[in-house]
Formats: sequence, structure tokens, C-alpha cells
Amino acid sequence: MTFAHVQASQLSDVCALFTAAIDDMHARGLMQWSWGRYPSEAILAEDIRLGRLYCLDVNNELVAAFALCVEQGPEYNDVPWQFGVAPVCLHRIALRPESNGKGYARAAVDFAKAEGLRLGCDCLRVDTYTQNTRALRLFASATVREAGTFRFEGYPDDFHCFEAPLTDNCPLLPLHMRPAYRFGEETPWGGEALKTLYGRDIPDAHTGEALEVSCVPGLESVSDRGETLPALLARSGEKLAGAGHTTPFPLLLKLLNAQTSLSVQVHPDDAYALQYEGKLGKTEAWVILDAQAGASLSYGFKDGVTLQALANALHTGGDVEPFLNAVPVTAGDVLYMPAGMAHAIGGGITLYEIQQSSDVTYRMWDYGRKNAQGQERALHAEKSLEVVNPGLRGLSTRLPGADQAGLHTVLAVPAFTLGCLCVLDKATLAPHPASFRIFTALDALSLAWPFGRLSLAPGDSALLPANCPALTVMGKGRALVAEPS
Repeated sequence: MTFAHVQASQLSDVCALFTAAIDDMHARGLMQWSWGRYPSEAILAEDIRLGRLYCLDVNNELVAAFALCVEQGPEYNDVPWQFGVAPVCLHRIALRPESNGKGYARAAVDFAKAEGLRLGCDCLRVDTYTQNTRALRLFASATVREAGTFRFEGYPDDFHCFEAPLTDNCPLLPLHMRPAYRFGEETPWGGEALKTLYGRDIPDAHTGEALEVSCVPGLESVSDRGETLPALLARSGEKLAGAGHTTPFPLLLKLLNAQTSLSVQVHPDDAYALQYEGKLGKTEAWVILDAQAGASLSYGFKDGVTLQALANALHTGGDVEPFLNAVPVTAGDVLYMPAGMAHAIGGGITLYEIQQSSDVTYRMWDYGRKNAQGQERALHAEKSLEVVNPGLRGLSTRLPGADQAGLHTVLAVPAFTLGCLCVLDKATLAPHPASFRIFTALDALSLAWPFGRLSLAPGDSALLPANCPALTVMGKGRALVAEPS
């Protein structure tokens, strides 16, 4: 078996190979190609001129031909690729009909990978038509993942794209994440602001939380291809998360809408949560995205409140809300809640919440609310008293103004760092190999890299892998950038 560049003198033989392959396709009901439209003698001649058409000879017989391109067609630009910034693209694989089933197509894919490396590429990309079941099976087995689809004008079905990294240090690309939702009886305080503000297709009129980047069991966020975050971590490990951040995945990002007040809550620290819950503790921060006039939240206890006073209230089922500091908020406010600090989000507030990846919450007071069955939600008086620190104070600040170009550190606390990127036209996010980052657009922005881009609407989040290339952020507005400390 010999692979070689096709020479100009072989053009007629290669054209004969392609027309035979197309006749075989049509005989099988596969209308992917039409000679003269695609491919054509002119296309193959141009491939030969550019040195990108290869052939496979077996016992001095031409059995296959294909093109390897180190430039990418525009149809690939919006496919959610995950690997690489220097692709080699495999196109126009034609196989002599009597050679089907002999492993030559797989050999061509393997050669494309080796030749791509020789050409300085870091990933392989290839596509085929929905009706081409043979090619779909081949590419699914010979690559790492199906990346997405696109549609050519004149074709009733999609073309499916596949990819594979070619190097150990092949960059991983930004992942647009899709949320899981908490709603209904789980969030009786929830509302419809995630729909009205961000156009989300929310589950119901009491949707409280969108878990944008989440490894919480049963509430995992997913990529555009439906891959769960735990599955992505299992495949890419530290290349995605960064050293020491794979198990457990350290952060959880939510968008949260409170139509009415949430319960008064307190969260344990790591030591307590690991001992009694087998999970991380919960330190978190809020960024107010939208607040109705007069909206406020509960943020720590007033001076002089003692643990005994709290215990007396909790043991009698009393309201602890009078003990709490009521803080008015507006869009742009940032509030940090260390573990052990009591808090409650008030009604009429939509916010961004970055926290440790934990669902451990101890409910101190829930205003006596009842569900449709007349039942109150459980309170956690004893655990709350074991972890609460009445004297603990948080840290509040505000986002920088949108005209203050650059990446600004907003919070740097033990569990995470939160930054705000202000973009006036273009900005650069340098590689950050220490860990993943979570990029959340507050305004419409786009991320761009060689041979790729990702457009984000307000409220959308992208997971930026530790092995991510440098990114150009384009547009005008702000984004939140979170990473583990």
C-alpha cells in the first residue's frame, strides 16, 4: 500500500476513479455527490496544482484518492469543534467500488492523521453526509467525537463533522455550556426572569436556578453536543480542568431568579461538609444582574446577635429574619458569602452566583411557606447552629464600569477568583494553563481563535479549558470570568 501526491499526468485516471465511485453511490441511493457539480475535474485539477490531492495505490492499482487541506472552508466556522487551532481537513474521499470493505478508507484516515502532523497541524477534521452510513461508521470509529453538523444549500439533510486531536498538547477550545434547571416545587420562590431577561426556554413559571456550569449529580450542564460536564472531564481530564481540579470539579455557576424571597440559609465549610455530608463546603458570591426598585437581600446578622438568641429562635420555629442585615441592591453589586455566614436573596432579584461545587444548604427559616399539599419545607436547625457564625461579615463591592477597558479582579477569596472583563471593541484573554475559567457574557460578545469563533448572548457561559489557546473577545460590553483559587 503506497500513499503519494497525485501528479498532473494522473488527472484523467483520478477523474475516472471519482466517476466510478459516484456511480456506485447513486446505485446505492446515496446522492451525496454529483459529478461536475461536486466534485468536478476543475476541483481535482486545483487540488493537484495545490499539492493537496493524494492517492492510494495497491499493487500498482489506483484504489482511492482524497484531499488534505490545511485551510478550512467557511462551512466549518460555526461547528462547535473542541480540538485544535491548526486543522488538517480531510475531503473528497473516493474509493474504487470493488475496493470497499478492504480497510482502505480507514488506512486513508490514518494516513491523513500522520500527514497532518508532518504538515504541522494539531487536529483532524472531516465531514460526511447524513445518508452516507459507511462514512459515518468509519469516522465515528476513527476519530474522537462528532463535533456538530452544517447544511449545504441544495441538500435536504445535514453534513456531520468529526474530529480528533493529533498531538498530546493539542489545544482544547471553548465549550458553550447549556444549563440544567431547578424549578417548580424545588424553587417555589422562582419566577420567569430568566425568560424575560435572557430569552431562556424555562421549564415553568417558578424557575429559580439555571445551573450553567455544573457537575451536581442529576443537574449536570452539557455542551452544545449534549456531552455532560462529567463526561467531558472524564475524556480530557487536566487538559480541561487544570492540575488538581478534576475530582471534585471545584466550582458551580448558576443564574438565579427570585420572584419572592429565598429561605434564610447558611452553608458549612469544607471540613464540616466533608465529615457530615461527604461533599465540599459552600462559599459563594453573587453579582446582581437585575433588581426591581426597592429590592434587598439579607446579608449576615446585625451586630450583637448571639448564637444563643439564634438557638432560641430556631428551636421554637421562630423567624430569624429580624436578626439579619437588610441590604438594598442594584445591578452591578457584588457580594461575597463565606461559609458560616447567614444570608437570603430577596424577591425581585436576578443574579449570577459563583460557588464551590456543592449542593449542601442548611435552611434556617422559610417564612412558614407551604406547598400545594399544605406541607412546609424542612428546616435544619441543629446543623445550622453548628456551622453558623453570627459575627461573620462578608465583602461587598461593585463591578467596574463598562468603559473601563481590561480585565479587573473583583474578588479574590479562598475558593475562587472573580474578574470582570470590559470590552470596548476587542480584548485578549491570554492562555491560562493553571486551571479552567468560566466566561459569562453580560452583553453580546464573541470569542475568536484561529479557525473558530463562538458567539455568546447575554447570560451565556463558556467553559474555557486550561489548555485553551489565546482568545480574542469581540464586541462591546462586560463579561464575568471565574476560576478556582
